[in-house]
Parts: sequence; structure tokens; C-alpha cells
Amino acid sequence: MAAVAVTAELVYRDGQKEKVSVKVENNLSSLISGINELNSNVSRLLSELVDQEKAHGVCAEGEEDESDDEDDEEPEEPPKSEEQPPAKRSKI
Repeated sequence: MAAVAVTAELVYRDGQKEKVSVKVENNLSSLISGINELNSNVSRLLSELVDQEKAHGVCAEGEEDESDDEDDEEPEEPPKSEEQPPAKRSKI
């Protein structure tokens, strides 16, 4: 059986592209293993990218840096309401 490659492409914000590929055999179990490996590799790359952007203070458009706000806010308390017995049901 011939080996084939499963490929993913990561496109950075600046337009730069990075291809990630994994060689697999031409059968289902090898394909599943290859996709799991590819998923792991891409997850690792994305985690590294997120860590780099956090270190440089880069946020996506519309996102706020939540790390600054966490220390300033107090946890919200649930609204206070009086406990009442359940409403009576009428039989029809």
C-alpha cells in the first residue's frame, strides 16, 4: 500500500502560511492515527501562538484582555429573593 499525507495549513494574521502534514498508510486505522497526530501537532502550534500573543499583549479584534480585569472585580452575588412555597395547582 502507498503512503499518503494528511495536511493542514495554518494561516497567520500577517498572511504567512505554515503547512503541517503527517504521513499515513492507505487504510482506515492509519488514517485515524494520522488525524489524531495532526490534531495534536496543530493544537501544540496554536497553544504556542496564543502564549506568544499573550506575552506581547496582542488580542484579537473585539477581544479584551481579561487578565487586567480579574483582580479589580468582585464576584457577583446572586440576586436576593425571598423563598416562597410553590404555587398551588388546581385540578381541572
